Amino acid sequence: MAYIFKRVHTKHRDFVTRTKCYYYARPGKKRRGVRVAPTGESKKKRNAHRAYLKRKYLIYNNFDIGDFWITLTYINAKLPETVEAAQRILMNVLSKLRKKLKRKNIPLVYFVKTELGEQGRVHHHLLIKNNFPVISYLYEYWKGFGNVKDFKEIYNLANGKLVSYMLRTPQENENDEADEKNEVKFSHSRNLAEPEIETRIYPAENFRENPKPPKSSEEGKVWVIENLNNWFPDIDGYIYQEYELVLKEVENVETIRSSGAKHPN
Repeated sequence: MAYIFKRVHTKHRDFVTRTKCYYYARPGKKRRGVRVAPTGESKKKRNAHRAYLKRKYLIYNNFDIGDFWITLTYINAKLPETVEAAQRILMNVLSKLRKKLKRKNIPLVYFVKTELGEQGRVHHHLLIKNNFPVISYLYEYWKGFGNVKDFKEIYNLANGKLVSYMLRTPQENENDEADEKNEVKFSHSRNLAEPEIETRIYPAENFRENPKPPKSSEEGKVWVIENLNNWFPDIDGYIYQEYELVLKEVENVETIRSSGAKHPN
């Protein structure tokens, strides 16, 4: 038995997952055949969580403090009945916006969440790279459908609140798969930069519930582990671990330790 180590490098922090499982493909060994049985509930939850993580990595690797958080709403006369219909309207608007910006050599970089609100009204949340012409043209194209609300600059990515709200953590709902299919849709521009991913396979006996951070190659800085989570084996025998690596100044880390404050990991 072995465990799979995956470290995702983004601009703001690194994300590590460790999965201890009963099967992995060795080089030169024959792979298992295609599964024909229905997907189990535990597998569905793992798939949903992987999709959530992939989106989170994209956001952390492409957006920064100073970029924009925007909400688009609809007037009653233009309000679509479904999330799918709203998604088509928005993609049509963004397509027109992209073509106009292309003539001016301005990139359109965005991440979108379309959802059905508590009052049954569809709306969109957008993360957009800080570029004034993009925002100006977006106002122009959207005024025929509704209003541009919650126009704000991103001021904090480190605490994870904005990302969690944007993606809606899968564990928060028991029926997340149904919610994601019927009430939430995600999309993003094709020019988002994919993060660098490092994957390794280690013997199972090397798995630790309390891992140690790696040594930093940058002078005066250290890697610090935050948001460490361990999950017990599910019905398929998987043990899952997840945490974040943040590069911090040595003085800041020593200040936390000397004050006796509890570190956030």
